[in-house]
Amino acid sequence: MNIGLRQLETFRLFARTQSVTETARLMRVSQPAVSQTLKELEGQFGFALFVRSNGRTRLTVEANNVLPEIERLFAQMASLRGKAEELKDNRAGALSIASVPSFTAQILPDAIKTFRAARSQVKIRTEVHTASDVVRQIRQEYCDIGFAFMPLDEVGVSVQPLLRMSMVCLVPAGHALAGNDIITAADLMKQTIIVHGAETTPGFILRESLGEEVAGFQVLTTNQSVTSMHMAQSGLGIAFAHPLVLAHDPLGKVVAIPYERQVPLTFALLYSRNRPVSRIVLQFEAILRKSIMSFNQELQDRGLESECLI
Repeated sequence: MNIGLRQLETFRLFARTQSVTETARLMRVSQPAVSQTLKELEGQFGFALFVRSNGRTRLTVEANNVLPEIERLFAQMASLRGKAEELKDNRAGALSIASVPSFTAQILPDAIKTFRAARSQVKIRTEVHTASDVVRQIRQEYCDIGFAFMPLDEVGVSVQPLLRMSMVCLVPAGHALAGNDIITAADLMKQTIIVHGAETTPGFILRESLGEEVAGFQVLTTNQSVTSMHMAQSGLGIAFAHPLVLAHDPLGKVVAIPYERQVPLTFALLYSRNRPVSRIVLQFEAILRKSIMSFNQELQDRGLESECLI
């Protein structure tokens, strides 16, 4: 059986009009063309579609039985066309995001909010992971895009640098050092310092940049920037952290002060090398760029080192 949609459309209209003449007019074809199409469809089905009695045309029992299935097929086709149009315009689809926790307080939510205002039907899933797990999510294609700090040396993962910044000292508000324009190693010698563990990217870069200086501090260690922020807010000590965590301090419980030596960090967008970047991802990236630029300006206005790379 090789039935075409045009044949079914002809029969569907004929079933409604009960007239070859009216069906031909609606389809803008000749009456013989309609009659021939119905005859061919009868040959495909193996039964008559209509009979004539007393000058009137009526559908056969078999035709009435198959008609609901044809109507259902055309409803599905209409739904398919609508879905295709939505995807064409990026109004539908899905976007899955994996991110380290510190990125989820300001830049990412702002970008998602703006994106949803224009693409409300796109289903968005956001997951929070450690940096290594973000990489794994992208490598195994569980998520479309990810966010983490460089360097990243992972086969199958492409990296787009977004923002270069310097780690800062988070000093509790009211602390004796809170009014400083800069923090020096000498300032920290009698303080408790909160740092990332060496297994994290910020912690590794901190130790690479400062070397023996860190070894001379009294330290508390954590594996998350947000945790270091909370510890500083509670007065446990002065935290070395990247500026992304400042969005987690809306009440201004800490003061971000540059350290005397720069400890540069680069934050990046990750995606899989093994599949093409979707239009939805490209659209979201364009919106994200504006959020990154806005945050970058905020950091510069606060006198902190920052450079937008996207």
